[in-house]
Amino acid sequence: MMTDKPSRVAIAVPSGDTVLADFALSLAGMCYAAGHDGIDVYGIFSNKSSIVAEARNNGVQMAEEAEVDYLLFLDSDMTFPRSTLPRLLAHRQDVVGATYAKRVPPHPALGTAVMPQPDDAPPGLIEMVRIPTGCLLIRMSVFHHLTRPYFRFGVDEAHNSILGEDYMFCDRVRAAGLRIWCDYTLSQELGHIGQKVNKLVVG
Repeated sequence: MMTDKPSRVAIAVPSGDTVLADFALSLAGMCYAAGHDGIDVYGIFSNKSSIVAEARNNGVQMAEEAEVDYLLFLDSDMTFPRSTLPRLLAHRQDVVGATYAKRVPPHPALGTAVMPQPDDAPPGLIEMVRIPTGCLLIRMSVFHHLTRPYFRFGVDEAHNSILGEDYMFCDRVRAAGLRIWCDYTLSQELGHIGQKVNKLVVG
């Protein structure tokens, strides 16, 4: 059982009108286990929007109004172990999460690590330049260092592409002098649910 735990943790789930069954089962298992670990999950916020940045910002606003200590973002196309929340909380970092494979081939790991790694990296953690937001725990005080909207899209002029709200958030967090960490063991236990169309092969 954890000691010296935060008083309240909220979970925000950006999604459309539906969530995937495997995600729902992972979430139920994690919340059940968290209760047995003495963690107070204040609430699960369903942030439905066709604009993912807006959904994330709505989740932060709900967490602020609830006056929780931490906000855990979980995307509705993820699977994760029951121990996810206590393991992330145990690191006691401002921003800590796990990375995972991209949903489409060749399925590279998302995010970018700091290279070389700092000598002061805590055990089990890798410092990140950018990390995806599908499984990310954020101490609420982090948002005091940022201006609204906390999540926003950007433009990567060098590659003529849109920069996602998760990587933009990471850039702004680091610009504020804060650090981002990845639990590389937990990362190996996450699943990113994709979609594949199978066709009948004749002959």
